Amino acid sequence: MVSYEGINNARPKTWATAADEWHALAKYSLDAAKDLREYGAKPLKDNWTDEVGAAAAADFELLANQLEAGYDILLSVNMVADGMTTTIETAHSTMRAAVDLAARYGLEIGADGTVTGPPPRNRTEAEEMGPYKAQVQDLVDQAVEQVTTADKLAAEEFAKLGGQTGLTDPGKALNDLQTHASHVQMQMLASDIPVGEDPTTVRQWWNGLSEQQRKDMMLAQPVAIANLDGIPVDVRQELRGNGKYDRVKLVEYALDNWDKDDPTDFGNNCTNFVSNALLHAGMKEKTSIWGTSDDDSWMIGNRTGADGVDKRLAYSDSWAAAENNQNFMLEHGGSEIPRSDVKPGDIIYYEQSGPNDSIEKGNTHHAAIVTAVMPDGEIKYTQHSDSYQNVSLEGRLPATEQHEGQQNIRIVRPNPDWY
Repeated sequence: MVSYEGINNARPKTWATAADEWHALAKYSLDAAKDLREYGAKPLKDNWTDEVGAAAAADFELLANQLEAGYDILLSVNMVADGMTTTIETAHSTMRAAVDLAARYGLEIGADGTVTGPPPRNRTEAEEMGPYKAQVQDLVDQAVEQVTTADKLAAEEFAKLGGQTGLTDPGKALNDLQTHASHVQMQMLASDIPVGEDPTTVRQWWNGLSEQQRKDMMLAQPVAIANLDGIPVDVRQELRGNGKYDRVKLVEYALDNWDKDDPTDFGNNCTNFVSNALLHAGMKEKTSIWGTSDDDSWMIGNRTGADGVDKRLAYSDSWAAAENNQNFMLEHGGSEIPRSDVKPGDIIYYEQSGPNDSIEKGNTHHAAIVTAVMPDGEIKYTQHSDSYQNVSLEGRLPATEQHEGQQNIRIVRPNPDWY
């Protein structure tokens, strides 16, 4: 267990600097992989077509793969280091709140984190002091527990990543290592929240955070914060949105159902998943007397239970087609959001902007749900087809663009105007 004194001596700025340096190294590794493919493997393949040229091109490609895998590993280290930075900073705020509360009650916190006070003069005084000591001790224990949890997670993850430095399979590095590191970072931030504590402790913890830390927590862990007794009512309401639909329920649905089947299988279920999440969150269908054939509807008609029939007749085009869904939301009150203003519950759309034999340039072909935004602005999303939970937009986009061509990422905040 990490000690109270150890947390006091921890240096979050050192972690932040290390995280930034790992991020810079990751970018360098990715750029090097692109250069090797563009100026090494590709020219060799195109212009030196004999056995020797093919072997040389294969060597370049192998090295490029190793550098691309290195990008995923280095970015994974960055995520974990960022998680430690946030955990330590939050713990320091919680400990300052504990010290302030102790001073108010005439108590002291020892070097080992034990809360003590002057000897009570009688039984009544002892009974009165008991709850005050418990409040301070709860805050101290919360800080120690969150850093201890994060420290253990980080140590295990760093050891795992350190053993993969020779990996030459970018797919494994992306889907196994980077995805797992993203989840570890989310676990770290979740451990910073006093779930299960009484509302008084929660309120004191929240009040001890800086304004920026509160905002960071709302963006990174919206479901936990919105459902935590002791968090101010106005904060919980802000997370849920303007009443048109519940943004917290939208995120919660995505996180709970990312690996479950959709009610109707469209084959490619990315936008179907988004629409189901919006419906679950309370967004009302936009129906029409013409039914699902109306281009200006967003609705489910009469389902037969046969997917082959239902996906053609029981849903409007805007329900499960990414471009139709994007355009419908923008035409009916939604707005495109810059990445700097993204919040959980926004919708990500992938618009083709580079060459692709199967996808027309300008076509929007994929959709996903923003489920968290990290303190450094990194966007986590959850999706179907393929199914992923809380993965990094920055981390996965290079692989998408390598296989599908350059993408224009558009992020939309729905705001239905039909009710």
